Amino acid sequence: MYKKRIALLLSCFVVFNCYTYAQQFGGNPASVKWKQVNTDTLRVIFPVGLDSVAQRVANVTHTLQKNYTTGIGAKINKVNIVLQKDVTISNAFVQLGPYRSEYYLMPPQDVFDLGAQGWADNLSIHEYRHVQQYSNFNVGLSKVFSVLFGQYGQSIANASAVPDWFFEGDAVYNETKFSIQGRGRLPLFLNTYKSLDADGKDYKFMQMRNGSLRHYIPGHYELGYLLTAYGKEKYGEDFWQKVTHDAAAFKPLFYPMQGAVKKYAGVSYRTFVHNAMSYYRQQWEKDTGYQAPQWLTGIKKNDVLNYQYPYYTEDGNLVVLKTSRERIPAFYIIDKAKNERKLAVRDIAYDGYFSYNNNKIVYSVLQPDVRWGNRNYSVIKILDINSCTETKITHHTKYFSPDIAHSGAFVAAASFTPEQQSKLVLLRVDGTAVSSFAAPANHVISYPKFSADDKTIFFIERNAKGEMALQQLSEKNTISTIIPFANRLLGFPVVKGDTLLYTCSSNGHDEIFAYITTTHKHYRLASYKTGLYQATTDNSGNLVTAVFTSDGYRLGAFKPGWQPAGVQSDTITPLYVTAPFNVQDNNLLANLPARTFATAKYPKFYKPFNFHSWIPSFTDPDYSYTIYGENVLNTLQSQLYYTYNTNEQYHRVGFTTAFGGWYVQPFLDVNNIFNRRGTVDDSIPVRWNELLASAGLRLPLNLGGGKQYRSLTLSASYNVNNINWKSDTKQLLKDINYIRAGITYTAQVQKAAKQIYPHWAQNLSVVYRASASAVAAQQLLATGNLYLPGLGATHSLVINAAYQARDTMQQYAFTNSFPYSRGYNAFNYPHMYKLGVNYHFPIVYPDWGFGNIIYFTRIRANAFYDYTNLRSLRENRNYQLKSFGAELFFDTRWWNQQPLQFGIRYSRLIDYTIAGQQPNRWEIVLPVTLIN
Repeated sequence: MYKKRIALLLSCFVVFNCYTYAQQFGGNPASVKWKQVNTDTLRVIFPVGLDSVAQRVANVTHTLQKNYTTGIGAKINKVNIVLQKDVTISNAFVQLGPYRSEYYLMPPQDVFDLGAQGWADNLSIHEYRHVQQYSNFNVGLSKVFSVLFGQYGQSIANASAVPDWFFEGDAVYNETKFSIQGRGRLPLFLNTYKSLDADGKDYKFMQMRNGSLRHYIPGHYELGYLLTAYGKEKYGEDFWQKVTHDAAAFKPLFYPMQGAVKKYAGVSYRTFVHNAMSYYRQQWEKDTGYQAPQWLTGIKKNDVLNYQYPYYTEDGNLVVLKTSRERIPAFYIIDKAKNERKLAVRDIAYDGYFSYNNNKIVYSVLQPDVRWGNRNYSVIKILDINSCTETKITHHTKYFSPDIAHSGAFVAAASFTPEQQSKLVLLRVDGTAVSSFAAPANHVISYPKFSADDKTIFFIERNAKGEMALQQLSEKNTISTIIPFANRLLGFPVVKGDTLLYTCSSNGHDEIFAYITTTHKHYRLASYKTGLYQATTDNSGNLVTAVFTSDGYRLGAFKPGWQPAGVQSDTITPLYVTAPFNVQDNNLLANLPARTFATAKYPKFYKPFNFHSWIPSFTDPDYSYTIYGENVLNTLQSQLYYTYNTNEQYHRVGFTTAFGGWYVQPFLDVNNIFNRRGTVDDSIPVRWNELLASAGLRLPLNLGGGKQYRSLTLSASYNVNNINWKSDTKQLLKDINYIRAGITYTAQVQKAAKQIYPHWAQNLSVVYRASASAVAAQQLLATGNLYLPGLGATHSLVINAAYQARDTMQQYAFTNSFPYSRGYNAFNYPHMYKLGVNYHFPIVYPDWGFGNIIYFTRIRANAFYDYTNLRSLRENRNYQLKSFGAELFFDTRWWNQQPLQFGIRYSRLIDYTIAGQQPNRWEIVLPVTLIN
């Protein structure tokens, strides 16, 4: 039992680890040439042409490691950092298994979430903190796990002992301390918990840790920063270093983080969290005196509704983007009576932002590369709200936050190239480029907006320090500065006649401001304690804006204040704590030492196997031990494995590998079974060795874009099965060489959080195996699923189908993977087909757990009916296997962070006498699905 528990723990971790990190196997074309900055602290691996970015990353990282390790520890394990330039997603990660990091160098358009400072700088500060954490958390029992199981071992031990809120909260604290921005200064980031307090919502700690499908609960980044900052403020800079060192070492063994907090804070973990939230609540409750909005949109019980980016149409209606936990993102019209009419589902997009003019919506959508996972595009679509027809006007471009002219003839968009060059591009509505304006080096352009006469374009620009400005581009490509560069956040401009409305951070709030083009004056129009994001005005001059609340973004109407405003000074201010706001630390990026690191070519096949982890697994009767390998560029994955089978008492040793650096991926699996045993005529024992080898090619294609995610994988392999007999008895099996060909196709629309499955999705898998030697054998297996909407918004109707056909020569039998009617044992007839009908629906959302061990987010059920037909060619007869029943699934999170689904199935067998079974069958279910 103990071994099985450990195996389950390790298996859950491996699944969770793969789910968490979004690295792409073979994500870059073979044509990409790589260079490196290689030091004693790190190796920065980067595509040719990004030398300056790599130097900057290395310089920031070295400065942090040399001068700023207080609060986490001075140990450092050299890390490989891979810079990805062809992505259109702003992200990064550090992982163990293998130990490496990747930076996606696309800066975000929306600065209110992540800030405006240099994106590579921000990633360097945040992600390198994770490197320091892993380097210093390899202690005590965590180190024992790393010795026993490699990097996966340390990772599971660290994740079990140190919560993810600390990992991310500590890194966000570093952003705040070692820059002039960081999320610890951003109002939107800090308003998440403030909004709960404003609306009188007080969730329990396990709810705060695990979230909810019914309610808005901020994530572990926000919670982590609040707790981390409070701990340092209350107990000193080294508080968390002491706490996490003990926790990672499992001191105490059970609930190590809770025990360490109590040891060094002198209060229980529960009290510590309560005191921290009370500390912030006292400050939030002083923030009063705001005009109450007139709400134009309501709230929905057990759901979170978001109405964002409002624009008034020519006939006085509002056009918005609406999202919820029950429905996928879509554009809506809200009329004067507050009636809502859906226009169209929004395509899969980089973000939710869109623009509107002259009955046209324009927005950028995500377009993946067909083959390379680390190359994707952002293309422009135009939606006509009258006809609800859409047109894609660009292809294989990287355009963001587009705006359409009032005349409807032109589109302006921000561009960001893989060479890190930002531009403002003017296009005709057929996608033809007319002109472009290039920003200075290390500057980023966002949110272009046509003036009322379409003769000039306003846009927002940020420099390398993160200072932002509002600019105006004339027809002659000359620039006029409307708001000069300063340490502030700007976004979401909207033109209404001679007025340019925009959102700006100001003294701890995100507020609505206005610039009057005829008088060149600025005004502060409206403020709210939890933030206002993008505004427009109606014909009476009333302001309508998206208000951040604990029930989602709501549309609220305000009477504009028209308070004259200055725009010369910084507006980002320290909030709630004092410890991270030290001038010398905050100016680290401005005071980096002048140095240049040597660069060299990076060999693509450097340390090709890079074995990093070794994991046992126990699935009776097989006891296995696998060594995992993966190179830093993630183009070669390998496994060495050993298995002992207790039934036949044989040993299997094997090696498998796949190479993803070419367009078509070759793969190889070679294993040998020693001392396999059987009997002849039920009495004569025989023994043999068996060599199994497989070599083939795989082509994974990403066909997604528009409304659906789509993937197609083609594969083919040549397989050898050679038997070496150890006795002179009759041979039980024959050698066989065979060909295996497979195709897998998956397509799905976007899925809302509460939807169990997408409302439209399909997957199909076809596998054909046929002998390539004298032995006669072949088999075809096809399986598929069709996902449809159910009666409720979160219900799903799923139809399963399968077909298998094999030869009847009985010279060789391929493995049988046919999905029979649930509850029945396996049979192997020459022709078999199956149909299944499933109806999935939620029962309850408990938002409850116990002991910080297990937390239930949802309990759901599935009612099913299965029909399988078995065709015997020898008897010329059909056999039916029918069953019906129900499944009860539990969607849970373990140890406050690791998601796991499990269930119980009851099957009632209708044809149980034919199968020689009992009519009632109970099973434990661990579901696996191709649809996410």
